[in-house]
Amino acid sequence: MKASRTIPAVLALVLVVGVLAGPLQAAPAPQSKKQAAKAEAAPQMPKEVMAVIQEGLATRQGRQDIPFTFYKDLVLPAQGSNLYPVFFFKAKNGDLGFAPSATGEMETTLNIIFEVFQDDAGQAKPFIWGRSQSLLKIAAEGYSADEEAWYSFGTAMPAGKYTLALVLMTPDMKKMSVGYHDVTLPGPEAYETTLWPTDPVIVTAMEQVEPDARPTIHREYFTWGAIKFVPNDSGVIASGDNLEVFFFVMGAAVKDPTSPRPANELEVNFEVVGDEGKPVIKWAPQTYEAYFVNQPLPLVQTLQTTDADGKVVKQEQKPLAAGTYTLVAKIADKVSGKTAEAKMPFEVK
Repeated sequence: MKASRTIPAVLALVLVVGVLAGPLQAAPAPQSKKQAAKAEAAPQMPKEVMAVIQEGLATRQGRQDIPFTFYKDLVLPAQGSNLYPVFFFKAKNGDLGFAPSATGEMETTLNIIFEVFQDDAGQAKPFIWGRSQSLLKIAAEGYSADEEAWYSFGTAMPAGKYTLALVLMTPDMKKMSVGYHDVTLPGPEAYETTLWPTDPVIVTAMEQVEPDARPTIHREYFTWGAIKFVPNDSGVIASGDNLEVFFFVMGAAVKDPTSPRPANELEVNFEVVGDEGKPVIKWAPQTYEAYFVNQPLPLVQTLQTTDADGKVVKQEQKPLAAGTYTLVAKIADKVSGKTAEAKMPFEVK
């Protein structure tokens, strides 16, 4: 089996620096008169938006002039002790206002304001807020206003329990919608005695891009620093295709901390488990020198026929049969001795 090959491991290590987002506004804190004077010049969230966010914060059910629904999140590493949660939501094309453009494509502009609240003894305490604008384009051919697509939004934050309030609105603010999503970001204590792998993601494409200047909305992909990921959100793999996955392993030790390029030594054993809980495919162990694991896995079974004495008389390979499976990644840190396991369901059709 070939080793990781889509994004070099060294690149993954250095690109974390670019993850932290741009113009965020911290929640107000006690200030002196001079500080208060400076704060007056800082951007302020529109009162109309603040009201919309507060209306549904307690129940997590807000105004929906532009219907959209959060359905999951993905927590990735970020600079220092921060983490980078990516939030995913779904919406219909027509609800987001896609319309024909001068280029012949369908396009829309999403104006967003978001606020993150930190859990403080059960109370939602304002933490940060920000705003941005996203121009989204899709092909006009085959366009359907009723088609639903997924979108991503991410921003870096320290460990803690948070609630994201994301507001989609028209430029005149006559239409506004707010969605809420709770997320818990673990601190270093989560991987003091064991490794902490992020959720494995099936990836169909990766490429290096310019880092986002500010948190923004992406259609059917997400970014991490200067890497654009196009995942297989459905988890359905065509028979005969490879299963390519990536995830990060937090808490791994480095072999030589004094090295100009500190390296890890991780070993990962991948296997596919069927509905009965038994492995149906196993691959040779793979080693990684960075906490970024990216591995293409051929979904091919090797079937053997033996005679009465147990001698192999026939061997053939065939694509993994249609069905539901679980990918299991057993991870071992050869430096610290810590271990962990990551699992991901998928389906073959």
